Amino acid sequence: MSTWAPHSEIGCPAEDFLCELNALFVRSVRHGEEDAFLIDALDLAMRAVGGDRAFLALVEQRTGELVVVHTVGLGWTPETARLRLSLAQEVGRGITGHVAVTALPYRSDDVSNDPYYVAYFRDVRSEVAVPILGVSGQSIGVINVESAVPARFTPLHEQRLLAIGQATASALRVSGFRARESALIEIGNNLTTTFDIDALMVKVLEVTEEVLRFEDCTVFLLDPLSNRLTLSASRGILAARVGESPYAVGEGVTGWVAQYGQPIRLENPRKDPRWRGVCVELPQDELAAMLAVPLLGRDRVLGVLRMVRRKSPHAWFSNAFSEGEERILATIGRQVGTAIENARSYERLVQTERMAAWGELSARAAHMIGNRTFALKGDLNELGFLLQEGLSEEVLAELRDLVRSMKLGVERLEEILREFRDFVVATQISRAPCDVNEVVREAVAETFPKRSPIRLEFALDDGLPQLRCDRRKLGRAFSELIENAVSFQPEEGTLAVTSSLLPRGERVVNGLGQSRDYIAIEFRDAGPGVPAEE
Repeated sequence: MSTWAPHSEIGCPAEDFLCELNALFVRSVRHGEEDAFLIDALDLAMRAVGGDRAFLALVEQRTGELVVVHTVGLGWTPETARLRLSLAQEVGRGITGHVAVTALPYRSDDVSNDPYYVAYFRDVRSEVAVPILGVSGQSIGVINVESAVPARFTPLHEQRLLAIGQATASALRVSGFRARESALIEIGNNLTTTFDIDALMVKVLEVTEEVLRFEDCTVFLLDPLSNRLTLSASRGILAARVGESPYAVGEGVTGWVAQYGQPIRLENPRKDPRWRGVCVELPQDELAAMLAVPLLGRDRVLGVLRMVRRKSPHAWFSNAFSEGEERILATIGRQVGTAIENARSYERLVQTERMAAWGELSARAAHMIGNRTFALKGDLNELGFLLQEGLSEEVLAELRDLVRSMKLGVERLEEILREFRDFVVATQISRAPCDVNEVVREAVAETFPKRSPIRLEFALDDGLPQLRCDRRKLGRAFSELIENAVSFQPEEGTLAVTSSLLPRGERVVNGLGQSRDYIAIEFRDAGPGVPAEE
């Protein structure tokens, strides 16, 4: 960072300024750290106009509040930076706030007589501030420079600051584009790694929040049988209504998007004639804007992705969605539509394989049941014949043999029926968020012998995220592993049970994707193991 000299006659020389400004613009479109860029931009602003102190404030995009992010010059502390704008916001004045509202530069030669000035530092005599403008022309920040010299700043200084403001706006836009590009790539990776529709919808909300700013976001999926939109996932109060079907296709703004397959972007949506207010994420008087896009499959609408923003407490700050944000959400909608179709295709494939397996099992079971039924019929015929002959010891012995044979037949039939039942249950997975460590502990408590010579060791990571799984089936799998470990290792052996997040290096070794986290549960024992060929 360059040094600066207060009270220089006109700021840095024009040639030096133009060279540094050019370098700043070049940096604004290259890869770099946003925070470091803002610091250097403010430093150049200070030197370009020869001020005593300066600050750069950015607009908080949810509320419209101005927040000081960087300072340079005399008298700044973290506390003074925090309080510098809060006083002006309390009294509803301030030169910085005026510039943010009007999106125009402002220069005061004598702050003591200025209608907008709010005193904070006692030595200030003159001040200049310029807006940092977003693509819509609305202020996204302000650069403010102060001086202890009256009439310190000239129109030339104002023009220099405006140029620095444009470079800063360019850097912020490029930084936003890069963040969105990375997030969209991440969305593509994430949406192709799950085939569970419920988990997919939750992931949609998570990744959308990384790309776009919103107060709440909701996903509706179209039920083709009822021709209604079913609430599938939401980040806010509508999460309690998941499973409801509040809109028919064509009903309300959301139903309109589903009917025509077109996005819609509304500021103050309650004024739209299609508005129904049936299922809303916010109190209607707090709703500032709505953006809804279709989830598009190959040849039809699969649902609607909708987001809303709350009204800002500052009347000047518009919380409307932009055309660029509409394009981004529409892109996400197409990605999600493709992911839904992939998940449903996978589900149909699995169902086809299940039916094929069911057919194979049915044919085998029918043959086995037929054999056992034939044998039972023979046993019953023989039993009837023996009963007619009287009950000698020899006959009783034969009857006992027949009873044993019939019992074995019944037991085999029961075993076949259990195979049917187990097959049906195994193909029905009921996923829900759960603590995988708790499932491990329950399996150990239920399965590990109380007086076993095997030593049990636990090393569970308590910081693991929740896992969406079928708790009962996962617990059964853990129990079988524990039973095997106890049964097939020598006495005084050890069963070590561990849980952890799988390190990134091991993901590569195991051929797993890098865009999501994996939980590793290990059961280690001293048993013989399973031969590689088996």
